[in-house]
Amino acid sequence: MSLLNSLIKSITPAPPKLIVYGQPGIGKTTFAASAGAVLLDCENGAGAVSGLTRTPYLQTWQEMRRWLQELACLDKQQAPDALAVDTIDWMIQRITEYVVIDLDGKSPKEITNTIGSSHGGYYKAREIVQNIVYRDLLPMLNAIADRGVAIILLAHAANTKITTPEGFDVRLAGPDLPQWIAPPFIEWADGVLFACRDGENRILKTEGSNVVLAKNRYSLPAELPLDWNTLISAILPPREEQS
Repeated sequence: MSLLNSLIKSITPAPPKLIVYGQPGIGKTTFAASAGAVLLDCENGAGAVSGLTRTPYLQTWQEMRRWLQELACLDKQQAPDALAVDTIDWMIQRITEYVVIDLDGKSPKEITNTIGSSHGGYYKAREIVQNIVYRDLLPMLNAIADRGVAIILLAHAANTKITTPEGFDVRLAGPDLPQWIAPPFIEWADGVLFACRDGENRILKTEGSNVVLAKNRYSLPAELPLDWNTLISAILPPREEQS
């Protein structure tokens, strides 16, 4: 059979893969709870959120990875509606610790060991962290999404430096990820959404500006309430449009 017979010409709606970032206390974890998400607790800060299903506090990348592997192997009937990682910046920190301490064979008590001094220096450890993200973490998240699970990567907000394709450095509000690891997550995500306040209202900014890093693949309004049902209704077209 010719490969041309496998070309896809129809719209194929899929669960969204989102990065939702904002300042502490804005309601990111509550947002994940309203999505019916199972939350991977990477920073031990979700205990006060009601109506939330969460893992025990996961202190190492190996623990986080075991949970991701198990979720990636579930049948679609067993899979949750959504998976939230709270937060992706803490998960990257644990992956970095795994690379610079466990893979380098250093004692965990050697707190001076950094990503710049491991694996011979010259920031070679960054390449290993990037390999884990590209070859392990993102494929596992994709496998979970293939089971009909929405992916929500929660992140803290930071003032970050971004280099444009034209080579200009600009500073924007963005997810609190190191500049050398942020691009694969931003490219992978269907939406990078900034949670913030507009007066008394909590909103999601869905489009980028000269002060905010944001994007979406759904032609969403520039702003939406910080509400899962509102967001998912804007993302998923009515059933008659899908058919």
